[in-house]
Amino acid sequence: MEQQATQTPKSAPASDGTRTKYNATMTASALLMLVIVGMVNYLAYRHYARLDWTTVGMFTLSPKSVEVIKGLETDIDIYLFLSQGEPSYEQADELLKRYKALSERVHVHYVDPDREGSEFTMLAQRFGVMKGVMETGQAVADVAAVVAMGDKNWHVGREDLVAVDFAIPGEKQDEVKAAAEQALTGAVVQVTSGRATKVCVTTGHGEWTLERADERSLMSLKEGMHHDNVAWEAFETLGKKAVPKGCDAVFVLGPVHAFSQAEADMLDSYLAGGGNLLMGLDPVIEHDVIKPTGLEEMLQRNGVRLDPALVIELDPNHLLTPNPVEFVVTEFNTHDTTSGLQGRARVFVALARAVSPDGTNDRVTTLMRTSDQAYGETDLSQVGAGGEPQAGADDLKGPVSLAVALQIIKKGANPDIEPEGPGGRLIVVGDTDMLSGQLLQSPELANYHLASSWTGWLTARSALIKIPPKKVKGGGVVLTQDDLDAIFLRVAILLPAAALFAGIAAWLNRRS
Repeated sequence: MEQQATQTPKSAPASDGTRTKYNATMTASALLMLVIVGMVNYLAYRHYARLDWTTVGMFTLSPKSVEVIKGLETDIDIYLFLSQGEPSYEQADELLKRYKALSERVHVHYVDPDREGSEFTMLAQRFGVMKGVMETGQAVADVAAVVAMGDKNWHVGREDLVAVDFAIPGEKQDEVKAAAEQALTGAVVQVTSGRATKVCVTTGHGEWTLERADERSLMSLKEGMHHDNVAWEAFETLGKKAVPKGCDAVFVLGPVHAFSQAEADMLDSYLAGGGNLLMGLDPVIEHDVIKPTGLEEMLQRNGVRLDPALVIELDPNHLLTPNPVEFVVTEFNTHDTTSGLQGRARVFVALARAVSPDGTNDRVTTLMRTSDQAYGETDLSQVGAGGEPQAGADDLKGPVSLAVALQIIKKGANPDIEPEGPGGRLIVVGDTDMLSGQLLQSPELANYHLASSWTGWLTARSALIKIPPKKVKGGGVVLTQDDLDAIFLRVAILLPAAALFAGIAAWLNRRS
């Protein structure tokens, strides 16, 4: 009998039904994956979030910017006239993306004057923007951006976006101040505010003025708040029975001559009726005595004591010069205008007097104070008399209060029917030299931020509480040998090994 060779049968080919089922499964899996990806993208769009891991929160909007952008009730358009190669482009682009993430009412348009000449020409005519040409032949705009709402628009200059503080060699690193958020948020405030906030400045007593040529000029403060939609107006108090209408706040800054009783009563009535006052009352010294301002009784009725004492600071950590009447303040109490300064800011004052709560009104809050080593000198004949200054028995003990704030509570005519409600606001500070242009413009000091914050609090415009510019160290990165070894281990060994293992796993999976 012939013996037939046996042969192991091969796997039978898959039937048409099995193949169809396999293809259907793969197609359904692909469609499901597309649906999942689409859902993830939709959720990412609806719940947009970005992380900022920089040490100073370089890419995190301030609470004030968030409030302004989220509070938009009308669509705004922001036109960025920077090319991608310009130094300020990336920062401005990053900032605008954060604005868009906060509100759907923000519409951003990128227009490169060099590459999109026709579109730029049309917008330049609309907004009054000028076109220039660089030495390289590249076309540029004379502004960085324009914020527009309807027929209102506001220009943001190139110099408003970034400024550099150059350090003294060997002392500290250069720092870059990211000022774009200040400028762009301020521009949004400009175009969305119904009217300008008006600050009225008293005259007739030797106060600080709005005239540029004067030695005691407020022009630096006025120009600094240019983007905050604030209008400034001077008014003479002598012979007036009431504060002019339309004043959101009245500033009494550095009077040299005393106010009359009638003028003090007028300001008191204005405050009691819901008005807002900022009083900067320097010590005016004559014959070793601080002259009265005429406002002492009015302030005392509101719980504020204006002490005839010159503040002397003895803590060397607070002195920038050997003169103990010129010093920096680093101690701030919890208040809307000063909380952001706690633990990280310095305000320079010179020739200040003590201003403190008198204890009769628990609503009066100290805003800033000296160190424990300071004191208030009441015998001014001892100032500059030679020898080391030291507190006497009659002097004010430190820490000495330098500024106070008060929210008036306005009572209704009939308490049973009309409940109490917020009235006027008052800030009193014992120095106005802190408002000099040199100090306001110093990036190392918070003088401007404090003055702007006081203005915002008094006028109930939280957007006016200025956004402090963020600073980024400009120095190089220093790596130790351990750092280099760790980088070599991760880049040269671990990453290639991980790729190799992933490849082997994929190959074994295919084989199985």
